[in-house]
Amino acid sequence: MSFLKAHWFGLVVSLITAFFILVFLIVLFAPRQDELKRGFIPCTEAMAEEMFACESNGKALCMLSAVVKNNFCDIDVIGAGLKSWLLGKQPRPWSNYYFEPQLSEEEAGAEEYRKTHPDIGAQMKKLNDINMLDKDGINEGQ
Repeated sequence: MSFLKAHWFGLVVSLITAFFILVFLIVLFAPRQDELKRGFIPCTEAMAEEMFACESNGKALCMLSAVVKNNFCDIDVIGAGLKSWLLGKQPRPWSNYYFEPQLSEEEAGAEEYRKTHPDIGAQMKKLNDINMLDKDGINEGQ
């Protein structure tokens, strides 16, 4: 009991921090695109709209407010999944935010292209770096 009396503040702050890190990781690994706008996608879209609407006066405070609202929206999505699972409406607590996304034809084609083709941007950067080395005379005569 004396441990709790001596370290209660650090324990509370640690639990709150761990909770928000857990929420961050859950959102990080959730699908980002879906035709049906399920999961955290509506929260992210609302945050983006609110951030774009921020005026130049007090922009930082406005953006911080949008991010905080987004965090609470994400927590609501997680809570709704837990509630639906407890009521038997879905098979797992995470079924409402971890799912197989339904992509439009254009998004599905782009996703398939990324899987079958290497990162062209990285290849272009590598070629540019090689070209810059050649211009500096480092690779001449090899």
